[in-house]
Amino acid sequence: MAKGGKHLNTQPHRGSSARHGHTRRRSRSGRLRTGAPQMLIMLLLCLFMISPLRGCILSDGDFIGYNAAQEIAFGDAGISQDKANNISMEMIKLDGQMCYKVQFSGSVTDYRYIIDADSGDILAQVFYRSGETGN
Repeated sequence: MAKGGKHLNTQPHRGSSARHGHTRRRSRSGRLRTGAPQMLIMLLLCLFMISPLRGCILSDGDFIGYNAAQEIAFGDAGISQDKANNISMEMIKLDGQMCYKVQFSGSVTDYRYIIDADSGDILAQVFYRSGETGN
């Protein structure tokens, strides 16, 4: 036991230094503390690999916007935003075209819209009674 009641895990070096009583400290997991540089290299590699993908992250800066797409869907459904429940929106790419997928529930009907992100045109709409599944 080490000073203060702590136990140090030690293991002799391989080779002739083990005979001389030289030891290396181990981490709590029992592994030698050589992982920090490897972890840093892996992190940098991951950042390098992901950085080209930043351009693929979808944002609505050049399009009509989430609020406009939501208003188009609510207007078509004849529902005000305060009457809509379970509202979800996401930007998607369909056949090379950027679109907004707008989903929400009314009192008895679920609504699904696909809205063109450039023009605001409704490309697809599906309505079904709440609790049922269908397209």
